[in-house]
Amino acid sequence: MYDLGLIDTVNAESLGEPGQRRFRLLLDGLGGSACLWLEKNQLLQLSVVIQQMLTTSSLQNHPEDHPNANQEPSGQKPDSMEFNVGNLSLGHDPDKDLFLIEAHDIEEEEEEEEPFLGFWTSRTQLESLADQAQTVCAAGRPLCPLCNAPIGPEEHICPRSNGHHPI
Repeated sequence: MYDLGLIDTVNAESLGEPGQRRFRLLLDGLGGSACLWLEKNQLLQLSVVIQQMLTTSSLQNHPEDHPNANQEPSGQKPDSMEFNVGNLSLGHDPDKDLFLIEAHDIEEEEEEEEPFLGFWTSRTQLESLADQAQTVCAAGRPLCPLCNAPIGPEEHICPRSNGHHPI
């Protein structure tokens, strides 16, 4: 497993035109940098789980005040890496009030149960990531109010109205 330790930045972004976008998380810290490619649904679900965890986890200490908050990462240290994410998991250390995100490489997922990459982030960074992810996911094509399918530049034929209801 690659361990980036406590990262300095984590950002969510999309590349491409709505309907053809690709989504990724960009990580940077003392342990290296990484680009994690996700599906839109994975990014959206991550933001929802982050918001739920932030709501239910109690704020005990600020990681900036913790003496080990800026510790060196353990394990292998890549300069930079890029992979497609299969599964993500989120954990919380209440003593340090730091959050652990572990990502499984979609290519290695069937062979290994161990995560491919792990990193720690602060509460503030995680709140920002959840907000960014929501904004990035919402910036796509508008949804049909009847069938909830994306509406693109081509004519939308809504199955809930047999294609005859004007939007």
